[in-house]
Amino acid sequence: MMAFQTVQQQFLAHLRNPEKNPLPDGFAEQGSAVYVDLLYNKFNDSLALCFPVTHEILGEEAWRCLLKAFIAEHCCASPYYRQIPDEFVRYLQAERSNEADPPFLLELAHFEWVELVLAVAEAEPIPAFTPGIVTDWLQHRPLFVPVFEVLHYTYPVQRINSNYQPTIPSEQATHILGFRGRDDAVQFIELQPATTRLLEILQATGCTVGEAIAQIAVELDHPEPAALFSFGIETMTHLMQQGAILAASTELE
Repeated sequence: MMAFQTVQQQFLAHLRNPEKNPLPDGFAEQGSAVYVDLLYNKFNDSLALCFPVTHEILGEEAWRCLLKAFIAEHCCASPYYRQIPDEFVRYLQAERSNEADPPFLLELAHFEWVELVLAVAEAEPIPAFTPGIVTDWLQHRPLFVPVFEVLHYTYPVQRINSNYQPTIPSEQATHILGFRGRDDAVQFIELQPATTRLLEILQATGCTVGEAIAQIAVELDHPEPAALFSFGIETMTHLMQQGAILAASTELE
C-alpha cells in the first residue's frame, strides 16, 4: 500500500507539473498527457468564465502560464468545482510573485471574483413589496439588501480593459458598492469617499442617516453641515432607486 501511495503521489505531481515531475515507471507518456490536458481544461473552464477581463488582458499564452503555475504551486483546500475561483484568488493574494504580471492583476481578479461571490451568497429571500417614498431620510435608518458589500481598491478596477491598463495606483482609492438586488442580479456602483464613509457608519452603527451625516461633519470639521445633509438625502434616494436599499425604518434594529 505504501508503494502504491508513493506512485500515486508521483503521478499526481506529474499531472500538476509535468515539466518538473517525471512520470513514474510503468505509465505511458501519451496516456498521461490526456490527463494533464483534462486537468488544465477543467481549471481553465472555471477560471476563464469567472475572470473574463483578466483572461482577455493577459492573452492566451500568459493566461496559460498563470493557470499552469496555479495548478502546480497551489494546494487547494476545497475539492468543490465552484470554489476553484476562490482558490485562485487566494493563490494570487498569498503565493503569486511574478514581475511580469500586470500590477493590477490581484485587484482586477478580486473584483471579477466578487461578482461570483455575491451571486451565490446565501441570504433570506427579499420580501415582495413596493418601497414607499421616504420624505425625511434624516430621521430614518436604511434597510439594505441582504447581499451587500463595499469594496476598496487602489486601481480603478471597474474601468480596466484591453484598452486601459494603468501601471500605477490612482491618487485616490476606488470604492465600489456591490450588491444583489430583488431580481437576483449583481450590480456595482462606484462610490465617492463621502458616500463610502456614510455607508460604513450606517452599517456599523445602525443609526439614522441624520446621525451618520452629523458624525461625518464632525470628522471633516465641515463648515456647512446643512450641505452634507442634502448630500445624504440625495445619496439614500439614489441607492434606493438603484435597488441597494429596500426600505427605510424609524425603528432601531
